[in-house]
Amino acid sequence: MKKEQIKKLAYSVVASGEISENVSKWMLNNLSKADMKLFLRYFNNARREATVVAQYSGVLSETSKNKFQKMFPDKNIIFVRKDEEIGAGIKINFGDYILDYTVSTMVEKIMKDIRENL
Repeated sequence: MKKEQIKKLAYSVVASGEISENVSKWMLNNLSKADMKLFLRYFNNARREATVVAQYSGVLSETSKNKFQKMFPDKNIIFVRKDEEIGAGIKINFGDYILDYTVSTMVEKIMKDIRENL
């Protein structure tokens, strides 16, 4: 199988949200070990591109969750509560991007600016 065909297969599996038994049997019988590794690499990339992870502390209101749905309409959004790690604020991961709006990160940036400007 060619790389582009394997890539299309991986992205279509992620888009459908599941893999049928027939397709999985076909893959096991027809793909070489190298092809399976390539499929998994494309699959992980496609899954990362299709998913937004919002880590937060405390309680996230339904209004805020709806705003995320509007911001990322075609993405699968996963909300993860991490009180100890986040402290306060929100951290959003999507694709290769990270938006960090946590209090700890803001304090670190302020302290860095203060040290640099002294």
